[in-house]
Amino acid sequence: MYYILIFASIAVIHLLAIASPGPTLMVVMSQAVAGSRRTGFLVVAGVLVATLIWSSVTAAGLGGFVAQVGWLYLTLKIVGAAYLTWIAVGLLKCAFARQPLDLVPGQRAMNGPQALRAGFLTNISNPKVAAYYASLFGVVIPVDAPTPVFAGAVATAVLVSAAWWTAVTFLFGLPVVRATYARLRRWMDAVMGVLLLALAGRLVMSR
Repeated sequence: MYYILIFASIAVIHLLAIASPGPTLMVVMSQAVAGSRRTGFLVVAGVLVATLIWSSVTAAGLGGFVAQVGWLYLTLKIVGAAYLTWIAVGLLKCAFARQPLDLVPGQRAMNGPQALRAGFLTNISNPKVAAYYASLFGVVIPVDAPTPVFAGAVATAVLVSAAWWTAVTFLFGLPVVRATYARLRRWMDAVMGVLLLALAGRLVMSR
């Protein structure tokens, strides 16, 4: 019963954390409305692979190492910020393109491998994720907990992430949402591009 409460606490905290606006939400949302549900789910699959890696590494005790090794932490931040900037530039180019949007296919919608890569890189290249899992597991899980508890914590994080990002993909893949996006696409692309640039800058400047 005690361990069930631990997993429940992790589930609630993790849900609140991933539901907050961030680069992952921007990427999943944009592909769900601009591409297809399949594309959106491939982005989610990439996110879940990264979630599994970061949470497993942290549960194994290596999360603190990543956060403490200055050059590794800085490299991951730069890579993550550069990738977010690349996505943001694509959004802004599409928003301010002179030709009609239907004449510039592919600037927003990704193919399968691109979608999978986008979800994975957006999440794995953010070293703050390692610090987040280290804090979450460190606060909620007792230091003397057996190995299966840490494995259960990893499984809980992955399952909650899967449920949340699947719900986001379904919501923004609804016809009414896609129709609204089609009407407001330039403005939405511009807003999401600016937000991603801001998030990239915040990632680089954060300690």
